[in-house]
Amino acid sequence: MIYLRRFNEGVIKPYNFDECFSELGNIENITIDDINRIFNQVSVEFVDVIYFKSKLQTNKEIELVPENMPSLFGGVRFAAHNVYTNIMYICIIEDVFISSINRRHGKEKLIEFLNEILRHESIHKQQAEKRPNVTIRNLENSPVNPTKYFSSTDEIMAYAQTFIDQCRQRKMSDGDIIQQLKSKRGGVSWVDDVYSKLPFDVIKRFKKYVYKYITD
Repeated sequence: MIYLRRFNEGVIKPYNFDECFSELGNIENITIDDINRIFNQVSVEFVDVIYFKSKLQTNKEIELVPENMPSLFGGVRFAAHNVYTNIMYICIIEDVFISSINRRHGKEKLIEFLNEILRHESIHKQQAEKRPNVTIRNLENSPVNPTKYFSSTDEIMAYAQTFIDQCRQRKMSDGDIIQQLKSKRGGVSWVDDVYSKLPFDVIKRFKKYVYKYITD
């Protein structure tokens, strides 16, 4: 960890969504209106693909929207922060999502997943807010080109936090997480598996951000 002394770049802490999820947990038979009423307060909207595309501004952004992407988990297709509206969008298949969020079994895992991706997107939101005079084309990047996408400094920072969140979901301590970075063992987090295959300078920055999040 000695080289961290020369790494003075700060990391952006994610938002805390615990109050939103706590309020959601007190509602029976949750509707999409309930969800958006709660999460609109923290600049989050749950929408379908058509609505998501309507808020984009360039042809490339629209072309890159994964319209046919299946649900990742519980009706959630993908999430993205829109720099034009400054809103974090969770793109869903509404009927599947509402059914999943109201199901007794599996609901806890869905909320854990939502919290993880919202924390990730909240970092992107703050990154954009710190550069109000810079045109950010983050929505023109796509995992279709994984090296370019995951090598973006903004993504490296946000995925460093996602990696930590996934490790903590496995009840790993900060020491365990640091040890995981030093080892070559995979299987703890898909994020770690992705970054372990990228160029050395990207891996180095990813690890530095993880250390920063843990030690700051």
